[in-house]
Order: sequence, then structure tokens, then C-alpha cells
Amino acid sequence: MSGGVAGRLLVLGAGGHGRAVADLARACGFTVAGFTEPGGRGPDVVGTDDDLPVLAARLALDGAVVGVGNTALTRRAVIFGRLRALGLAAPRLVHPSAVVSPSATLGDGTVVFPGAVVGAGCVVGVNAVIYSGCVIEHECRVDDHAYLAPGAILCGEVHVEEGAFVGAGAVAVPGAVIGKGATVDALTRVAGTLAPGARLSMPRGESAPR
Repeated sequence: MSGGVAGRLLVLGAGGHGRAVADLARACGFTVAGFTEPGGRGPDVVGTDDDLPVLAARLALDGAVVGVGNTALTRRAVIFGRLRALGLAAPRLVHPSAVVSPSATLGDGTVVFPGAVVGAGCVVGVNAVIYSGCVIEHECRVDDHAYLAPGAILCGEVHVEEGAFVGAGAVAVPGAVIGKGATVDALTRVAGTLAPGARLSMPRGESAPR
């Protein structure tokens, strides 16, 4: 199900993540009108991000969603800001197989992929990515533009601040804080507070968290 009325949707980014977002949009009942890319070239690419005002009218768009992946996290926030400035709707996309508690809230433009779980009292900001198999348990906060890779697990009352990245299979224990713009590498355990902009990797010789 989507957070808005299904219609014609533009995906901003035509790489692997953008294609995955397009599949998600279709599963939510949207028609994908095309993709944008900086070079304006590629399969189904209808223009660049600079063409947004023209494309919104020409393609009779009902909305747009950011399809730029984790290799350009800062750009994700910039593009979303342009959508807001244009007044273009950014629907929430939640795959039918995902489980979202009725008491959880999701911001505009947030995408929730297959098999993800968002628990009771969780608050997810705008333009966040909750990839396949993620578990976000009770009373977690995931701020604007944060990105959770496949299989990331946030135990209760974890706070992921704006623009932070949590890698595939990482585990944040109860009460952990992942600072603004911080990076948690894949399969890494997070406890306590990770400072804004910092990077946390699994220490050498350690195995993946269980």
C-alpha cells in the first residue's frame, strides 16, 4: 500500500536503487512514468533533475520519489528538497509484504521494502529508506533521509539521526544513537552513541553479530 492515491510517479535516479524503487512503486499500485538521470540518458530516462518542472506537467505526474542510492546520500536530501520546493507530492511507499504497526508513523517519500518490520510507536522521517528484511522495533526514531540497508536491525528505542547510513545486517542494541550523517558498516554491532559523521566498522577478527 502507498501513503497516497496511486497514480503516475517519476523516479529520480535510474541506477540499481532507482529500479528497485520503481518495482516497489508498481507493487503499491503506481504507474512509473519514467526516470531522471544527470546525463538524461538510459532506458526509460525522460530527462534530468533540472527538468522536473517541465516533466511534472508534460507527464501529468501525481508525484515523484527519490531513487538515488546510498552512494550519494547528500544528493538524496538535495533532490527531496527540490520536490518540496516544487510542491510535487512524495508518496510513502510500503511494500504489501512489509509490516508497519498502526502506531508507527512514516514521513513523506519514505520507502519500505519487502519483508521489513516497523514496530509500535516508531517514528520515521521523510525520504528515509527501509530496505528489505529490516527490523525497526518499538519506539525507534529514524530521522529524515536516513538509509537502512537490507537486514539492518534496530532494537527498541534506537535513534538513527538525519542522513545516517546503517549497513546490511548491522545490529543496534536498545537505546543506541547513530549520529547525524554517521555510517555503520555492514554486520557491525552498535551500542551507546556513535558521533555525528563518524564511521563504525566491525573490529578485525570479530564475527558478525548474532
